[in-house]
Amino acid sequence: MLVETAWVEEGLKASFSGKFAGANAMKLDHDSLLLVRADLADQLALLRLSDFTASPVQYLLRLEGLRDTALCHQFGAVAEIAGCFENALHGALDGRGSNTMIENYTGILGEAIGASQLEPDIAQALLASVAVRLHI
Repeated sequence: MLVETAWVEEGLKASFSGKFAGANAMKLDHDSLLLVRADLADQLALLRLSDFTASPVQYLLRLEGLRDTALCHQFGAVAEIAGCFENALHGALDGRGSNTMIENYTGILGEAIGASQLEPDIAQALLASVAVRLHI
């Protein structure tokens, strides 16, 4: 009987520690997700404060940094939108009409960052939203 009680106690301890370890792992995943989202939001805020017409190279480098951070942390939709934004900016290096495009893309990026990690279908919907906003 004493042996059975010890075995049951060990089983319960293992079960509870496994549950708590799983909960802690989920909390850590959630916390790291929040940190990445905060980092991306900070990079986007810095990008919004930058002036594309005054320094297009610096603007593009900051956008590339945001895209690289998104790729590194598996924010595929954010990375894809940033890549589209980057391509559009390369086409608008003359500066004409770039302000409207920048406002639209930074708005979409903000939505994508706020939505955390997106499914491919949702990412496509956000890209379609970009196309509609820019009348492409």
